Amino acid sequence: MLHLLALGRVEPEYPRAFKLSRGAAAAILTAIGLAALVGAWSEWRSAFLYRHFDGDWMRYGLLCVYGHLLSDFIWMAVGAWRFGVKPRKDLILHHAMGLVGFGAALWLKVGYALALITMVTEVMPVTTGLNALGKRLSSQALMDAAEKARLHLLVWLRLPLWLTLFVLVCMVLAIGNPGDLLPAYLVACVGLAGLVGLDLYWVGKCRAHLDFY
Repeated sequence: MLHLLALGRVEPEYPRAFKLSRGAAAAILTAIGLAALVGAWSEWRSAFLYRHFDGDWMRYGLLCVYGHLLSDFIWMAVGAWRFGVKPRKDLILHHAMGLVGFGAALWLKVGYALALITMVTEVMPVTTGLNALGKRLSSQALMDAAEKARLHLLVWLRLPLWLTLFVLVCMVLAIGNPGDLLPAYLVACVGLAGLVGLDLYWVGKCRAHLDFY
């Protein structure tokens, strides 16, 4: 709905509309991630990775996140087919990791909290939306502020969060007792390492002032 609204009512330029709608969606996902962090704080020693009971609100939150990832894939396909805009390979990889990991969590009813807490970092795409808004309004000051905020969020929020979660997962694997959740911890370990690598790549893009569509 946000994608359709942005393209149909706000911004006829597809790349800008995509940034605006993703920025708005990212703000919602960030709020869900913060709520999960507060709700699951007592489970930090397990790296927020545990089994969930039926009716847990976090399942509905994760379904919302999953829908966001699917809609982005659909919208990228629309952009390629209708507007000739080539999708970003790094964004495809990032979303594919989410679809696989979050899909496994939903299927096995494990790790909703860990999955949702990663959404705290979705505050970063909000800056991409603000950058697009700056272009829409022809405001160089807003565009510059959005680019600086994006880099600071990557360096001071996203990377530290990924690394913290990675360390917590490794601690459980090394000195804890993951029990029958061992495969889930191994998947989380690999996934978080991949997210660190992607963010290091995006830091490079920020420093080179490359466009984020």
